[in-house]
Amino acid sequence: MKGEIPDRTAQRGGGAIAAAASAVRLRQETHGLTGLAAIMVEERVHPLWLRAGTGDVDRAIGMLDLASCGLKCAHEPRRIIEIGAGAGYRAVALAAEYPGCEILAAEADPLLHRTGLLNTLPYDNITYVSAAVSTGEEQYGYFSRLGPCGEPALLQHPAGPIKSRKLAQLLSFHRFTDADMLVITPDAASARILRAPLPPAIQLVAVETGGEPLSADMAHCYPLAQFVTVISGDYVLLYRRGQQSLPPAPRPLSVLAADGPLRLFHIENVSEGGFFHLPGGGVRLHPNQSGAPLARLTFSTEICGHEELQVSMRISNENAGAVHFTARIFTESGAVLASGGETLSGPLPRGLVLPLREHQGRCEVVFTTEMAEPGASNGGAWAEIISATLV
Repeated sequence: MKGEIPDRTAQRGGGAIAAAASAVRLRQETHGLTGLAAIMVEERVHPLWLRAGTGDVDRAIGMLDLASCGLKCAHEPRRIIEIGAGAGYRAVALAAEYPGCEILAAEADPLLHRTGLLNTLPYDNITYVSAAVSTGEEQYGYFSRLGPCGEPALLQHPAGPIKSRKLAQLLSFHRFTDADMLVITPDAASARILRAPLPPAIQLVAVETGGEPLSADMAHCYPLAQFVTVISGDYVLLYRRGQQSLPPAPRPLSVLAADGPLRLFHIENVSEGGFFHLPGGGVRLHPNQSGAPLARLTFSTEICGHEELQVSMRISNENAGAVHFTARIFTESGAVLASGGETLSGPLPRGLVLPLREHQGRCEVVFTTEMAEPGASNGGAWAEIISATLV
């Protein structure tokens, strides 16, 4: 098709293979050991320091590839605040992903500070600080444990040895008041930040929730009129909408709704019965085997000042292998307006937000699906594009 961009499946596969090999190495070199260990992996310039025999190994493995855990940014961040930095693995991954960005990483747990400093000191663009961060100055301490692995839990207590710092004070001291991205693993102190007004420069808030939605009281603080909310892997991503000026923002346009404008769909590489509309809107597009021609759905639509395409996707069968979805938008001349992809495993819906280049007029929207792993069975699954909306 005119304007088709290069297929990056091979690049994704190569990165996944390298991350898998590094994960094996991390487990092998720490097996049966205790104490600090420094291990080189292919994805990092400097060694990763781990406390062998603890959850550090799993945490480090999870941060070898940011895309795999769902931590994504639609813009190129200049300054990132990370609260709940742990032993520094996420800060190191962010520094590798965005080498021109400065990162301020804060961690309250004193048991993690030594490892966190060892991991982050080699990186000039990471500042690692020992701090519990909240909206006020209260006393906290690690008085109990949570979860199957007995992770320490931060609790507010008047006798606690840790005094929280206000977010505004922390940013002012380190001259990070213009930070445009906040990454947070909430604890008893930092969860309060998610219920308070954000610094005005923040464009994206990434909250590590394990894939669960935000609690109702937190979600209430991020209204749809101001934020786009997407569950991505282990994170809830909250994109702040841009300030609107005249003319008013265009009305959202569902590009798959059965009761919307009449459109001609073009289907490629799909067997008979491999495509149909969902009753409540959206479509099912049967995924082809990895390496085979992509199952493809193409249609035209009109963009009138819309800023992004929001796509919701899922797999209909929890026993199916992982499916890779892509969404791409082209102008009539073939220029790429937006492109993105997501690999899903399991029926939990996932969201994909594609920021659009400025454009008025006709364009082509292309959705594709394929099994993510070579030889994987679809297990009778359908790849479902539940909704696709221009906003």
